[in-house]
Amino acid sequence: MNKIFFTIFITILLNHCGFSPIYVGNSKEIVISKSEIIGDRNLAFDLEKKLNFKKDEKNFNAYTFKAQIYDAAENSIIDSRGIATEELIKLTVSYQFEDKNGVVIYQDAITKDKRVAVSDNIQNNVLVKNNEKKILLDGIIQNILFKSKVSLN
Repeated sequence: MNKIFFTIFITILLNHCGFSPIYVGNSKEIVISKSEIIGDRNLAFDLEKKLNFKKDEKNFNAYTFKAQIYDAAENSIIDSRGIATEELIKLTVSYQFEDKNGVVIYQDAITKDKRVAVSDNIQNNVLVKNNEKKILLDGIIQNILFKSKVSLN
């Protein structure tokens, strides 16, 4: 008898404690009328594809998304012969959302970097760097999606 009473009491107490998840529910979808992305063509294509904002040019409340992608590599470790054995790859995406009148609603810049070992094989180095840039871009995209949903809603 006590177990049944205790179970009912706990169930009622937990159901009416006021807890509700923060990030569950109908979050407003971000709608853009157009996007303008400047920078490396492959990275720009990946950025636009993976952001996957809903496009609607006729929507009165749609934003214009503008972004610039900057990538750089600098030698970070040089061996005794003066040949680079490690490079620091930096990827920066500067972006903004504008309303229909061209007023900036939200803007930000996100930078990520990674150290990459390099060798005498130039073709392999290019492949490794491009792969690492795509991985860095994926992390930046997740930040853009989170920040834009929080800031624009």
